[in-house]
This record gives sequence, structure tokens and C-alpha cells, in this order.
Amino acid sequence: MTGPIQVRRFDGVTHIELHRPHRRNAIDLELARELLRVALDPATRSSRALLLTGAGGHFCAGGDLKSFQTQRSLPEHLLEVTAYLHAAMLRLRDVAAPLVVAARGHIAGAGLGLACFGDVLLVTPETTFRSGYAALGLTPDAATSHVVTRLIGPRRAARLLLLGEVITAQQALDWGLCTELVADADLDERAVELARTLATKPPFMLGETRRLIAAATTRSLAEHLDDEAGTLARAAAFPEAAARVAAFGTHRIRHT
Repeated sequence: MTGPIQVRRFDGVTHIELHRPHRRNAIDLELARELLRVALDPATRSSRALLLTGAGGHFCAGGDLKSFQTQRSLPEHLLEVTAYLHAAMLRLRDVAAPLVVAARGHIAGAGLGLACFGDVLLVTPETTFRSGYAALGLTPDAATSHVVTRLIGPRRAARLLLLGEVITAQQALDWGLCTELVADADLDERAVELARTLATKPPFMLGETRRLIAAATTRSLAEHLDDEAGTLARAAAFPEAAARVAAFGTHRIRHT
């Protein structure tokens, strides 16, 4: 019997697959615990790129409502599930490697937070986005209210999270919620291609650029400029950066 998370490692990439296709990869306590274990694995933390997908025809339907219905205390159970899930997300964010997410089918609830948590989100034209919380009388988890608001702004976030509207893939692309639409038949190949490409980049550049992007809306322009200058100087001190600068314009370096 396979577990709720499947991991494959290749070419510096760690591929994490949510593996509960019979439940549309809905998140239960076991999956949340296993995701944290994978996030803490030294092999994951030393990866050059991360890839997150869902098994079967859907990325993630959010929390596993069927498992929630069997709990003696739903509040206590949700606190336990989110403790593991949120810790896993924080540990994945701490990894210098960028996160590529490839999603098809339904993205809902906590799955929306997981999908939008990636640095790159690839979806198919048929993919749909829905918060699902409002219909249940629940509030967001899995950083959904955080990442969605940062990506599309408070007005659109309120529309998505309060009204519970279903958002199409094209609308998500227009709003900036996802990165690219890819035909279903090509999604897996495109995701692996991007992850492999990112894995060839200098780790310091990847990690620090991600950090600068995350900090961009939380401080003044002057503070950010100072940080950019210092980080650029530290990046230039790496031999790999010096070699790439020296090779620029020649056939020894690809401009990607």
C-alpha cells in the first residue's frame, strides 16, 4: 500500500506528489504528517528545485471532509492537522530551492493555498479554483488568505474567499493567480522541464531572489534598495557568478 505522499528525486529536483487520488488528494492528518516529514528530509532541503503535483485527475480538494466527520472534536482535530500542514509549508519555504506546482482538475480549500504557495504555478485550461471555506462556514488555512491576497489583491481575494466563486483557469491567469496554462497532455512534461531548468541555476541566486521578492511589499524602497545592493555584492563573490559574467556573450553560457 502506498503512502499519501510519493517522492521522486532526479537531477537535483525533488518531486513531491500528493497521493490520495481516491479522495482527490484531500488533506487528512496522515498526509499532513507525511508532508512535514518530507519537508524536513535533508535530501529535500538540499534540492536545487522542488516540484509539487497531485496524483490522478485533481490537484487537491482541500481538507478531507469525510475524515473530519468522524472526529469527536473537530476544532481540536483541525488544530492538529494545520499544525503539521503549516509546519510543512514553512519548512518548504525555508528551502532555497524554488517550488514549481503543476495542477489539473479541482483546486479547492487548502489545496488553493498549496497551489498558490509555489513560485511557479502551471495549470491546464480545464483547471478550476475555488476556496470552498464559505460554504462550510470555515475560515482559510494553508496560507490561502495570505498568498492569494498577495497575488491578486484584497478585492479579488475577498471575492474568491468570501463568495466562494469558481474561478476558471483563464480568469486565474488574467488575475495573476497562476503562471501559465498548459495543455493537459503536456502538463507533466512542462513541469519537469521547468524544475530541471531551475535546478541548473546558482542556489544562492535562487534563494536570495525568492527572499527579495517575498520582502518587496513589507518595507520601504530605501530598505529594499540597500538589501538588493548588499545581496548583489554577495552573489558576485561566488566563483560561479564570476564565471557566468566572464562567459556572457560567448557560446559557453546559455542566457536562461
